[in-house]
Amino acid sequence: MKIKIILLIALVFSSNVYAGPWSGWTKITIVYPYSGGLIFMSEYSNSELSSCDHGTRFQIPLSHPNYDVLSSTLLTAFVTQKNISFNIDSDQARSCSPTINRFMMQR
Repeated sequence: MKIKIILLIALVFSSNVYAGPWSGWTKITIVYPYSGGLIFMSEYSNSELSSCDHGTRFQIPLSHPNYDVLSSTLLTAFVTQKNISFNIDSDQARSCSPTINRFMMQR
């Protein structure tokens, strides 16, 4: 019983419970760094969260705790033209470049 309660509490506080939408597999079409981080555009669009470039513009902010790894991996995916699937922070208002919090790259 105690284990079930612990698992239930872990599930409630898990980041997956509050995860935003996933893009599905898509290509990165444009990448450009700016003073606040790395902006990229993709074939995927989500105009409910991204208000610029027809909903295809997203960012990894410099303030992200894993910025170095995310940005270098994203640049690798762009240069090698690999598909990625990214997760958009749902805990934000609609903006020009909503932030993503993680992504996967296909082989």
